[in-house]
Amino acid sequence: VEEHMNSLLSAVLPSVLNKFRIYLTLLRFLDYSISDEITKAVEDDFVEMRKNDPQSITADDLHQLLVVARFLSLSAGQTTLSRERWLRAKQLEALRRTRLQQQKCVNGNEL
Repeated sequence: VEEHMNSLLSAVLPSVLNKFRIYLTLLRFLDYSISDEITKAVEDDFVEMRKNDPQSITADDLHQLLVVARFLSLSAGQTTLSRERWLRAKQLEALRRTRLQQQKCVNGNEL
């Protein structure tokens, strides 16, 4: 993974990386809100995820999901969280976790 990341970073110009950093930094300062309806849906999803596997998701995981959902929304020009963006954030997180598990199995490393 480290080798792959190093090859990716060397292929991208530092000026382009800096533009990405600036872009993400600016996104943090935009107004953003979550409606009561979506808040309830997020809460329900979190409860359901915890019910299915209490060890698999923590409050920190929920926070991470909300950050990803926020950046997804803002990068699409939306200043409020939609159900679609929330579901996409959950999907991306599930894919990330799957990759971590696969990497763990391949290398035999403990995460």
